[in-house]
Amino acid sequence: MKRLLRNVVLCSLGLLVVAPVAAQSVTPAPKTAKPAAGPASIPSLQSMASAVRSQDYTTMQLRRFRDDHGVVTTVSERLEVDANGSDRPDFRVTFLGVVGELPGSATHQAWSKVYAQVGPLFFTHGMFRVRDLAAASTNYTIHDFGPVVRAGRSARRMVVFPNSVDKAIWLVDIDSQTNIPLYGAEFDVQLRLVAEVEVQNFLGSVTPWTTTLANTTQQASYAAARSYMGQPAGLVDPSLMVVSDYQSDSIEVRNDPLSGRQSLVMSFTDGVDQFLVTQTPNVADPFAGLPSNVPGASHISRFRDKAMSALVFWEGGVAFHVAGRGSLVRLDDLAESVLRQAIATN
Repeated sequence: MKRLLRNVVLCSLGLLVVAPVAAQSVTPAPKTAKPAAGPASIPSLQSMASAVRSQDYTTMQLRRFRDDHGVVTTVSERLEVDANGSDRPDFRVTFLGVVGELPGSATHQAWSKVYAQVGPLFFTHGMFRVRDLAAASTNYTIHDFGPVVRAGRSARRMVVFPNSVDKAIWLVDIDSQTNIPLYGAEFDVQLRLVAEVEVQNFLGSVTPWTTTLANTTQQASYAAARSYMGQPAGLVDPSLMVVSDYQSDSIEVRNDPLSGRQSLVMSFTDGVDQFLVTQTPNVADPFAGLPSNVPGASHISRFRDKAMSALVFWEGGVAFHVAGRGSLVRLDDLAESVLRQAIATN
């Protein structure tokens, strides 16, 4: 059944490649490149993983956001990536403007604030990237759709298909020279376009900068992070039984310079996709005093759209936040599992 679904979706994506539907994307279809003489190098998950580890680059690119009503906002940004030999390169995302808006307009200022607050998340969570090669090779297959031209460069169009039906399907144009994505479109299983990033200018240099990580400390394990935070009560090490195809990617302790609170941020990945579990101790439940709230009961607040899922709850003086892609409906089960763990510790 999964193989049949994959073949149907790939066939449908093939039709989108040949004749993109205007209602789904405002991006014109790239011109088909003429095949170069001799055998072409086909990108692979391995070549893309190697590129993340070794390739410095700067791109000028467009990122398209879609609201619940299908309205598209196109934001121009600059991305600078400084490879450090790991799967998590140093990077910097800079807001440049909103397409169709003058600098200084209310919309321009609003998006400038968004980038100032969460701009790094647009790289870590919003662009196709191979985070762990072994896991990605287990959980995804990659399919070649032939040569294209993107940002004036020779590229190869690939579809990265998940082995689970509740994950994003990626259509990516991979630069033939560097194996860096020049275009990434995220689809759900109904082939609805969820997110889109388009490189307009690709540069092979990075402007030096000083990385500031004063408010974030990397930790080797959950136990090490909890010890670093002073062994606060109520924290849990999330069980991944309901998302067994994911594994730990990073563990950080973040310090809020305004409130002085510390948060344990645990990232999990299947090699491509990623979700976060954030735990902040010493935070009271803001809804505890409401008449509708049953004393001693815990409730999960849910937000989900096509692009994102966010589940929030409080237990034992700890605020929990589980966040990932909108397609990963198993996050509901994970949040309930974490809640049961938190209740058991109190």
